[in-house]
Amino acid sequence: MNKDSVIFVAQNDDLIGAAIAMELKNKEFINILTYNKDELDLTDASAVFSFFEKNKPEYVFCFAGPHGGITMNTQYPADLIYTNLQVQCNLIHSAYKHGVKKFLFMASSCVYPKECPQPIAEDYYMTGKMEPTSIAYSTARVAGIEMCLAYNRQHKTKFIPSIMTNYFGPGDDFSDDGHVLASVLRKMSQAKERGDASLTLWGSGKPKRQFMFTHDIAKAAILIMQKYNENELINIAGGKEFSIAELANELKEITGYQGEILFDTSKPDGAMRKLLDNNKLKLLGFAETVDFHEGLSILHKDFILSQK
Repeated sequence: MNKDSVIFVAQNDDLIGAAIAMELKNKEFINILTYNKDELDLTDASAVFSFFEKNKPEYVFCFAGPHGGITMNTQYPADLIYTNLQVQCNLIHSAYKHGVKKFLFMASSCVYPKECPQPIAEDYYMTGKMEPTSIAYSTARVAGIEMCLAYNRQHKTKFIPSIMTNYFGPGDDFSDDGHVLASVLRKMSQAKERGDASLTLWGSGKPKRQFMFTHDIAKAAILIMQKYNENELINIAGGKEFSIAELANELKEITGYQGEILFDTSKPDGAMRKLLDNNKLKLLGFAETVDFHEGLSILHKDFILSQK
């Protein structure tokens, strides 16, 4: 990418897209295309095609489409698979039709098998069954990965599929529909304000998750766009790995909550471990810049500001 390349950040109102757009600006790229949902409906094929025809983006970062945690995946599976398939088909096909030079498709780690060797290397993709609680969403993301690879084979495009680890950062979704870290931080902060003696979280507390700050996700995505020239899957991963119980204790320290943490084992855990291998990314020269505890402090401050 050159500094004056036309770059489209799809889903710029999501925290990943916002982080990518911000990092591009920090790196002095000057032609960054963003949008809001009132201006461009990514489920509208005609509107997306017209957007590409008018703006002629050369590079596209795509983590577009609805996504969330276990609550959202269990309550809205039909919405998740239908809308994500629409959005992905529209963006990928439009990118092909309008000659996009490079397209980075970003999927979540739920596309990997539920039972998988750890850390999860790219070669383990499609080697087993996915986690049932998120299978509608992850099936849509698998379709996006396969669509990128199919267009590369047939049309010689440079559409790169990537799989991200769990992430957190400013602008996170603190609702029950959000991912585990932000959702638990909200619940714990509210329990502290109420003076609750205990807080009950979903599952056993035993599943392990790897967490990476969104600004580092953005840096990795831009590095891949600049330096990765293979038409193969690549993980975007780093950060720290914690069990949910360990994460709860980390958040107790950040929020100052003094109560007891309980776990409701009648609720689903999801996959027991999702630690992604990042050797491909490190070979490109990637190194993280935000310490996990620093990132948690930033997230906590962001939550406090969101409540005012």
